[in-house]
Amino acid sequence: MKKTLILISMVVISSMAMAQQGNWYIGGLAGFSSSKSTPNSGNETVNTTWNFAPEGGTFLKDDIQLGIALGLGGDKTKIGGNDNFKTSNLSPTIYGRKFFKITDSFSTFAGLYLDFINNKSTSYAPTVFETKTSGFGARIGIGVAYALSPRFTALGQYGLLGFKSTKDKDNGSEVGKDSSFNFGVNSTSGSVFNVGIYYTFIKP
Repeated sequence: MKKTLILISMVVISSMAMAQQGNWYIGGLAGFSSSKSTPNSGNETVNTTWNFAPEGGTFLKDDIQLGIALGLGGDKTKIGGNDNFKTSNLSPTIYGRKFFKITDSFSTFAGLYLDFINNKSTSYAPTVFETKTSGFGARIGIGVAYALSPRFTALGQYGLLGFKSTKDKDNGSEVGKDSSFNFGVNSTSGSVFNVGIYYTFIKP
């Protein structure tokens, strides 16, 4: 039997039709999922995953946005009621977006994102073994924004290209380095296509 609950895609930005220099916005992205597998013989396996990414920023100009998002997340696997494996991550992101107005309600944009990566995974069987990954990444995303009202906007984004460089430590000892470069819609961290509902504090 499998149960899954993934909800909340709410981040914050300004209506493209009403965006003004100096406007501030806040918001976030959150999600949770849980699955359970019960075999006819053997132990039950339960897996849970969560993520939380509060976000905020401002418009430097009417069409240029600067923001920061704090990416938190993790997952845990239990077998027979005992911890088997878990991960946690902290990945702050600084970004800038340039918007191109098409109509009063519709805009396209391009964004540059700088990611700071800090992940940890722990295996409990047969003994405790910890791996840490740290590094940085840079990526470019493109997308569209549609103004639902003067304060609310729906925004969808694809990853276009990205680079990542990390180093790994096993139980405190460095064991290697990894780097990757991707071109295509899979270059954005997280989902291939991200959708958010955005809100802003409009200056009087």
